[in-house]
Amino acid sequence: MLARRTAERLGHERIHVGRRIEHPRQLAGHGRFDVIVACDGIHSAMRWWMYPDEGGPLWNGVTMWRGTTVMPGFLDGRTMVMAGRVWDRIVAYPIRDLADGRQLVNWVAEARNDEQRPMPKQDWQVALVDDPLEHVGTFMFDWLDVPAMIRAAGEVLAYPMVDREPLPTWRRDHVVLLGDAAHPMYPVGSNGASQAIIDARILARELATHDDPLDALDAYEAIRRPATAALVMANRQAGPEQSMDIVAERAPNGFERLDDVISQEELAAISARYRQVAGFDPALLNDRPSWSVTR
Repeated sequence: MLARRTAERLGHERIHVGRRIEHPRQLAGHGRFDVIVACDGIHSAMRWWMYPDEGGPLWNGVTMWRGTTVMPGFLDGRTMVMAGRVWDRIVAYPIRDLADGRQLVNWVAEARNDEQRPMPKQDWQVALVDDPLEHVGTFMFDWLDVPAMIRAAGEVLAYPMVDREPLPTWRRDHVVLLGDAAHPMYPVGSNGASQAIIDARILARELATHDDPLDALDAYEAIRRPATAALVMANRQAGPEQSMDIVAERAPNGFERLDDVISQEELAAISARYRQVAGFDPALLNDRPSWSVTR
């Protein structure tokens, strides 16, 4: 969809695939440009050019197994489920309704590994079904059979949960970082993609409202770098999902009523704090100026 819209606006000749850029000088001779926006992910070549001594991503010891399963819907068919503890859990939610009444369900199992194990390869790799079942094989509920869901997946993929330390700057000359290239973070609160979209919106606004594109890059970074740095650190503490560990610690033998373990007010406060950090607080969104640019 993005490629199609880009081609409509700029022309198909502006899209080049199968290229690898490791240094800005490789773009010399490809026409005039004001800025280079590097959205090349956690293994960003442009980030490496800026910080060649940074080293690889930082692993927190958690391995993630992902898959999708065609299955009957659970609960109301529109619910996201998180069960277990923060770094030892299953997350599942529907992503498509199918014509036969079933759903395509996306799921991820997470578990902290033995500290002596080496970090898994930093890439999608096919895993054995038994690998996640070793950790969440007992997660069976009246409304969701987790082991059956995992066994019925078309493919199980594994990769490590990693992030990087916040940077002192995202810009070098006319090159600037965006998204995971700038601020890779743990997948907490669905913020990996969300924050990249906000980056792009702010950058587009600053480029449209500054005469000097380098001033626009500085303004973009001044807004987004502190905000995402705070979020990287908040996600290391599990963000709003820390409530799972709070409940597990307070009620190690289970409970009959959640309110006897943690109040709705406490849960709401945990969520509200994270929404503030992530920029999703309704009051914050409603009170701030629009990011749209009126031509």
